[in-house]
Amino acid sequence: MNFICTACNLKGKSMIVNTDYSRWSRRNVESMWNASYAWRRANTLAEQKRIFDEHGVRWSSLWELAYWDPTRMLVVDSMHCILEGIVHYHCRHVLRLNNAASKLSTDGFKYAYDWPWEAYHPDMVPTGFEIPEQHITRVSKIQEALCLALEGEKSLKLSSVWNRLDRNGTLASLRFVAFTLDLVPGQLDVRPEISSLYVERAQSKSKKPVTFPAGKDATTKHHFIALLLNWRLDREMISNARILPTGTPETLQYVQHVITNTKTPSWINSVPKNYGEASAGTIKADEWRTLSTIYLPIALVTLWGDDDGCAPPDDDSDQGMLFKALEHSMALFQAT
Repeated sequence: MNFICTACNLKGKSMIVNTDYSRWSRRNVESMWNASYAWRRANTLAEQKRIFDEHGVRWSSLWELAYWDPTRMLVVDSMHCILEGIVHYHCRHVLRLNNAASKLSTDGFKYAYDWPWEAYHPDMVPTGFEIPEQHITRVSKIQEALCLALEGEKSLKLSSVWNRLDRNGTLASLRFVAFTLDLVPGQLDVRPEISSLYVERAQSKSKKPVTFPAGKDATTKHHFIALLLNWRLDREMISNARILPTGTPETLQYVQHVITNTKTPSWINSVPKNYGEASAGTIKADEWRTLSTIYLPIALVTLWGDDDGCAPPDDDSDQGMLFKALEHSMALFQAT
């Protein structure tokens, strides 16, 4: 299992976004101490790997200190956590300052509604609904697809949502999501449009005539997708969400203009002048630091913090909301 934290017992990539702090139980330091010494005494690399996979601990000389407690004494890695983690995510996915932001993609489609989705917890799932660890992340992708708008601007057709579920879901992950929505064992009928989609997709992979298996337990991907989409049609169809114009081509061009024309001391490291484009390559931690402390504050303050010499309005207009986005951004940038 992948230990993702030195302080708590969360394991696996699927738990990275777990914000339920009631489940953040502190790791047992004595157990970690025993595992580290066992790793040190191991005679083979295979044995060391097994210990690390089970406990997430290797030997360190710090364990010779009687008071050493990694759950309380390790500090945040600013390079990976803040610069290449939070700042990177905020700029690319919250502010959408990248060349792909204006294109239709997973992030480009609107959500029609919110739903209290149930996360997958390996220690709580009933027998028969287990998911292999490498496929646990598929659950959130299925749940995300089921929330996408089916009508209105930046929406998906029902057939496109089917394709997305078929592409992103595995049999086990689709079964689990259906289970959380009380759609299994699946002896349910579906709407005619769902039944037609089922026949169309299943027929393409079968030489025999296909009909929707009404009244039968769901056992195939197509059957679970049909049940999930039939459930989806009872939810809101169109999105009322408001998407702020943060990641417009004009905004990105202005950021690039600021990078190109701002004069900085010689000891300030450079950043790609085509920041936000694929050709700029991967932005390194030091470049994120320079962007978030120099260029982005200059660009965003002059764009969103200045209304012809006055402060933007404190309301829900685009100007007012962009100013709030600026305030949140500057609060983060101050941490770098």
